[in-house]
Formats: sequence, C-alpha cells, structure tokens
Amino acid sequence: MNELRPPIALFAGSEMGERIRTHDWTRSPVGPIEGWPVELVNAVALLLPAAAEIVLFWGEEYVAFYNDAYAPTIGDKHPAALGRPAREAWRELWDDLEPLLDHVRTTGQTYSAKDRPFYIERHGFGEEVFFDISYSAIPLANGGVGGVLCIVSETTERVRAARAVAEDHARLAEMFDAAPSFMAVLREPGHRFELANASYRRLVGGREVVGRTLAEAVPEAVEQGFAELLDTVVATGTPFFGQNRTLRIETAHGQSEQERLLDFVYQPIKDAAGAVTGVFIEGVDVTERHRAEEALLASSESLELATEAAEIGTWDVDVATGLLNCSSRTKTIFGLPLDRPVTIDDFFARVHADDRDMVRAALEATTDPDRRAGYDVEYRIVRADSGEVRWLTAKGRGFFDTSGRCTRALGSLIDVTRRKVDGEQLKESERRFRALSDSLPALVWMSDEHGRLVFVNRGFETMLGIAPERMLREGWAAVLTEADARALDAARPLFLEQRKSLGRDYPVRTAGGETRWIHVEVRPHLVGDAFLGHVGCAIDVTDAHLAGEALEARIADRTAELREQIGERERVEETLHQLQRLEAVGQLTSGVAHDFNNLLTVVLGNVDVIARTVRSAGLDERTLQRLDHVRTAAQRGATLTAQLLAFSRRQHLETKTVDLNTTVSGMSALMQSTLGRAIAIETTPAHGLWPALVDPTQIELIILNLAINARDAMPDGGTLTVATANVSRGAPERPEEPPAGDYVAVSVTDTGTGMSEEVLARAFEPFFTTKEVGKGSGLGLAQVFGFAKQSGGGVRIDTAVERGTTVSVFLPRGTAITAAPKLATTGLLDVSGRTILVLDDEDAVRGVTADTLRDAGCRVIEAADGQGALDAMEEIGRVDAVVADFAMPRMNGAQFRTLAQQRWPGLPVLFVTGYADADAIRDVPDERVIRKPFTRDDLIARLYAICA
Repeated sequence: MNELRPPIALFAGSEMGERIRTHDWTRSPVGPIEGWPVELVNAVALLLPAAAEIVLFWGEEYVAFYNDAYAPTIGDKHPAALGRPAREAWRELWDDLEPLLDHVRTTGQTYSAKDRPFYIERHGFGEEVFFDISYSAIPLANGGVGGVLCIVSETTERVRAARAVAEDHARLAEMFDAAPSFMAVLREPGHRFELANASYRRLVGGREVVGRTLAEAVPEAVEQGFAELLDTVVATGTPFFGQNRTLRIETAHGQSEQERLLDFVYQPIKDAAGAVTGVFIEGVDVTERHRAEEALLASSESLELATEAAEIGTWDVDVATGLLNCSSRTKTIFGLPLDRPVTIDDFFARVHADDRDMVRAALEATTDPDRRAGYDVEYRIVRADSGEVRWLTAKGRGFFDTSGRCTRALGSLIDVTRRKVDGEQLKESERRFRALSDSLPALVWMSDEHGRLVFVNRGFETMLGIAPERMLREGWAAVLTEADARALDAARPLFLEQRKSLGRDYPVRTAGGETRWIHVEVRPHLVGDAFLGHVGCAIDVTDAHLAGEALEARIADRTAELREQIGERERVEETLHQLQRLEAVGQLTSGVAHDFNNLLTVVLGNVDVIARTVRSAGLDERTLQRLDHVRTAAQRGATLTAQLLAFSRRQHLETKTVDLNTTVSGMSALMQSTLGRAIAIETTPAHGLWPALVDPTQIELIILNLAINARDAMPDGGTLTVATANVSRGAPERPEEPPAGDYVAVSVTDTGTGMSEEVLARAFEPFFTTKEVGKGSGLGLAQVFGFAKQSGGGVRIDTAVERGTTVSVFLPRGTAITAAPKLATTGLLDVSGRTILVLDDEDAVRGVTADTLRDAGCRVIEAADGQGALDAMEEIGRVDAVVADFAMPRMNGAQFRTLAQQRWPGLPVLFVTGYADADAIRDVPDERVIRKPFTRDDLIARLYAICA
C-alpha cells in the first residue's frame, strides 16, 4: 500500500486527477496504475495542473489522458475518452490523426502547426475546427518512445473570424468594383490613384490608372480644370459637389473624342490630426439620362402631334380624385369644351345609356388590384354639343403602386363611326353576293393567298351533293380524284407565286361517287398590288366533254404532239452521234500527232547534225541537196501534224484582238498569186466591224486554206468572195456551230460544185476527201473546225450541189485592238559554255536534243524522268537551264519545274511540247515553250533568250 501512495498522490488537485485516480484501469490497455511506468506517471502528473490544453496518447494503442483545460475541447467525448484507445474516441478523424501520432512516435521528432484543421464530432454533429498544436515524444529509459504529448490551443473562433473579415473585405472590394457609380481614391501629394473601380476605368476609356497621378493617367482632365478643383478640396478640406460637368475623354490611340456629362463629389480624406491625405471621388455618368430626357421630350411632342394627325384621343384617370385628363382630340370627340376640366362623372354622362354598365364594368376590372384586366371596349357616346351618337373604341391599362392600389388608368380612343357604318354596308354586300352566287347554276368559290378555300356557294351541294361546309373543311380533295388532288398540291406553290389564271376541264366526284366533268375558270383576286387569292367559277360540261368530236380532236392533237417530240428526239440523237464521232476522231488524231512529232524531231535534229558534218567534211553538193529533200519532207510532215493538232484542238494559240478587215485586205495579193488568174477574188469588208479574239497567224492560214479548197471546187474557174460581218447567233443547230452569243464572222464563198448531204455530214472528219489520190490530205476543213472550236467559236457550211459553198468561221468578239509587239532582231547567238539539263522520256528525242546542244558548245546532262533529273541536279549543283519535255509519265514537265524551282529559285526551264493542251501551259510564257518538231536554230534561239 505504501508503494501506491506516491503516484496517486501526484494526481490530486484537479477534476481529471480525481477521475484518473478513481478510474477502473483494469479494462484499459495500460492496466492498473500500480503497473504504470514512471515516465507515464510523471507525464500525467505534469499535464494535470497545467492551464494549457494537453492530451497524452500513450503506448501503441494511443490510450488517452488529458487535463481539465482539454476536457471542454472534446465536448461529449468526455469523460468516455479517458483511458481508451484514441481510435475509439476520435474515430471520425483517426485517418487524419493517426499519421501525425505515428510520425512523432516512430521518429521522436516534435510536430507543430498553426491553425491546423481537424474534422471532429463533439456536440452531436460534425464540424471543422482549428488548433495550434505541438506534438512531442515522451522518451522511455530504454531509448524508446512511450507516448505522444499533445499541447493544443483551439483557434477555431479566431480562424472563422479572420475568414469572415477576409470575406467582408473581398465582398466590399467586389461591391466597390461592381458599383454602378464611378469611384476612385486619390492620395496626396500629387493626386495619385490608390483605387479605381470598373465604372471609373470605363469612364476614362479603359485605362489602367492605379499607381499613376491624375496628370499621368488622365491629362485631359487636368486640362479641363478638374485638377484645380482637387487642389481646392485638398487645401480647404471642404467637399466639392459638381453637377452636369462636361468631361471630354480621348478614346484609344487618340482616334476620337467622346464627351460625357457628370454629377460627382470630391470628398476629402483626413487623418487623425485633421490633415487632408487624399480625396474620395464618387459620381454618376448622367450623359445617357440627359439624352433620354431630351429624347423623351421630343418623343412626347412627336406623340402628341402623331395622335392629333391620326385623330387618336388620349385619356388619363386619377383614380383617387376622379379627375379625367383628356387630350384636345378626346374633348372634341365628346363635344366638350376645351377650356374646362373633366371628371369621370362627366365621361359616364356622355356614354350611351345602353352601353354605360358595360363600360363601367370594364373600367372597374382594369383598376381592380386582383384582376388588373386590360381596358378594351367598343361603345357609343352621345355628343354633348350636338346630341349625335358616335361609335368609339378605347384601349388602356391601370397602374398600381407598391401596395397594390391602382393610382391611375390611361389609354387612347378612336372614333370608329365611319368604320361601323362601312362594316354594316360590307355585311349587307356580302349577304347579297352570297344570295346571288347561291342562285347560280354553277360552282363559285374564293381562296386566300395560301390557296385555302374561304368561300364556296350552294352550287356544290345542288350540283355535286357536297355541302359548302365540307368543302371548306376538306378542300378540293373532297371532289377531285386522288391523282388530280396530288397534282394540284404540287402545282399550287408556283401557281400562287406567279398569280396565274387557269382555264381547263377537270373530272370531279359527286357525293354518290359519280364522275362529272366541269370547266374551270380561275382568276387572281387583286386589290391594287395586293394579292388576296383567287376567284373561281365552274360549269358542268359532262355532256360536251363526252362528245365524240371532242375526243377525236384531242387524239389528233396528241398524235401531232407526239410526232413532233419524236422528230425532235431524232434530231438531238443525230447531233449527239456527230459530236461523239468528231470527239473520238480528235482524240485519235491528237495521239498520232504526238508520236509523229517525236519522230519528226529526231529526223530534223539528225538532218541538221548530218548536214553540218557533211559541210565540214567537204562532201559533194548532191549529198547536201538530198539532205535538204529529207528536211523538206520532215517539215511537210510537221505541217501535217499541226493540222492534226488543230483539228483535235491541242495546238497552242496566241490569242489577240485583230481587225479582220485589215487581215483580209492584206491577204488579197497572196490569194491572187496562190489561186491563179482563173479565179476572180472579191472582198466584202463589213462597216463598223467588231474586233475579233484570234491567233493572227492561224487565221491567215485558215483563210488561205479555205481559199485553196474553194479553188479546187472551181476547176473551170469562178469567183471567190471573202466577207466579214458582225453576227449575233442563237442556239446551234449542228455540233460544229458556235454557242449562242456575239461573234465576228469571216466567210469564204465559191461558185463551185458544192456538196451533197452525205459529203457535208463528213466534211470535218480528218483524212476524208473527195479529191483524187495524191491531191489532198483531207485535213483542210478538219483544221478549220479544230481552230474555230479551240478559239471559242465555231464553223458553219452552207452548200448545195452545183450552186457553190460558203464556209463561215465564227470568232469571239473582242473589246479593243492590241498593237502587235515589235520583234527585236538578234545577232549571232552563242550558248557555248553553259550547263544544260535535257529531260525527255523519249530516248531518241533526248539524244538528238543533247547532241544538238553539245554541238553548240554546251555541257549537257541527260535524264529520262523528273526524279532522275532532280537527283542529277542535286549531285552536280545548279545548272544554267533545263530543256524539259512537257508530256511525260509519273511527273510531267510542269510538276518537275515546280519541284526544281523550290530547290533552285529562278531556274530557267524551256518546255518542249507537241501535244499538251493549251490550258496545261497557260501560265508559261511563249518564249519558254518550243514545239516539236524544232530546228537547231529554234532551240539555240529559245535557250539563248531564257539564259540571257
């Protein structure tokens, strides 16, 4: 017993000490007090008398010991928490508390924190609380940690108070910034902005002013005297109130100036000694209010003028006094003197006795706080001055104060006496119209602008057995067949839009299912320009419709119509077949011309090389003549391929504006020498001829070609006439003719043998000719056709056997004559020493081109495709120029140029082509295109031009 007294005695002197001393520790993990380690006894003895809030968690179970100061902190957990593991008493925050305790117990390090939040349930509900905490380890003699001593101080009220203050500050700042009036605080000296709300920043054009002086931020305000007012407020300590003061503010970048009207106060801010340390600015922008007041005044005056002009009266009842404020127009309508006041009793005295109760009830409903009905009545009055009865229509509404009491009712009124009289007359007119239409032995109806029936007469019932009410409800579907009803619905939108009339027969069904035929006449119903719908009338034509004569006439008309349609279809099919035949032949000839041009390029190139070799070797002239024969034959072949390309529309045309009269007159001598003396040549130029869009060289060849064809058609001689004309054509009749439009025509007329229909049908086919073998290639008219179509025009042949032929070529109309550029003359052209890349997928063409350039002194690199050319250029570096074939597989010349010039900007490229469509090389200048077959001189000249 003596051993128990010292530790128990240490616990005396406090409520918690007494609880510890009398607690049944046999049920606690720490066991009876007699077995407690001295470190636990000392720790408990130390915390019990302390004024600070202290709790001790001992052992691995963190058994709780705490003092009197801590007990209120845990609320209704006390006293059950004493001597129990912490996870039982503090279970709701154990996930938060356990890691802290484990850290201190395992490391021996003290953990402290300010305003540490915890979630705790201590008064029957959960809440977030805050503590200043210090958790320290209690060491054991063996070096371990026996428990964790927690000294805490609840700061929940302080934290909540601080948060409330912060929220108040934030709320005040938000209210300051969101205030509709502009506010700012200036600090002295220098009137420097300390605060400025959003309204103030908007006032000064969105400028950032805080931290800057008034002179820095808003210099125009200083210039307008506002700084002087601030100086006075600071010097005197007296507020300044400004009203309707004008401030002119420059907008962003000084682009414009806006003028604002302000009401404001400058309130001095003083320190404890009474010295002015700043100025508080608060005010409102009243610009819009002043504008609104001015607009309202103008609007009121305009409204008064408008109501007078429209003969509208206004009224305003003061419900409390019964006074009736009326406009002059209202008093005039009632026949009341203009210079005397009017009461509500005066008003009711003038209302017709039969309408007085109705008007009074309507006004009571308008002023009743519960009903608040709109005032909308039509009634009669008896004028005070003449006793005349007039009809009025009035509208208005009541106005109520915050307590719900009606203070006034106001509105407008109009004299509608004339409208009432007209309405009665209109009703009488409608009654007469219905009576008349119902008596007719016909169907009569009216529809609105949407096609809906709005009136039908009794004729529908007497003729078809269908009541008018059903017709109005179901529409034409009640009498028409299903197919006719669908057709009518489909045609209705366009019929209404175009305001069409209609006259035709329709089959209709009676109520008994019988089919009758009616003849319908419908006309649009217009009032001025306003479309109100349609008016229709129909009579029964069943007997006449079934007559045989009418049927036979319809069959005959239909047969003729079908015959005309079949003929038109046959003409269209024939035109289509002709067009397809010409297009197929064109594709074939263009392919042949392409391959032939490659062969001729090789021939002409090698002839030039051989000729120079022969001359340098000093061989005989006979060999040179033979080479000239070869060259001449190749050039004739080139002419032939040019004609093929012209027919297939693959040649490149240099289109210009040309005066065809000048062209024709300039060719007279050439044609005379070409055609011979047996042919008389006449020219008929048109006066005021439009300029034509055409290739000048090609049109001369075409005219000469037609002249030679005409000569061949006149073997015994005759007259050839070349004429020009301005022509406006309609739709084409044949595929070779031009589309509708304006054209300049040149026609060649002969007095020869003419053509049969069979010959005319094939006249434009290549290689077709009526001449003897060896006397024509059959490409003359084919070339004319291709040239005209590619130029954007067309051709027409007018001919008859033994009566001659006229071939007319139609060319697009131009806008102005363009002077032909003067060609510069060049001397000796030298391209020696340049590095040239030759790109062509045809080995023979590439070889002869390369040999020609090497013979001219160039360094030549050869490539068979675009990618190979790019790789070669990467290897050797930049070249002086590239001679590239345009039409190549995988990568054509244009695609190669794009890739090459991306790598080597400005690289000159000379395109070689004998086939490519004009559209494909439209963006390539003519000096950078050379056409197959070409001569050595042509190649050197073009290469010299692009390398210069």
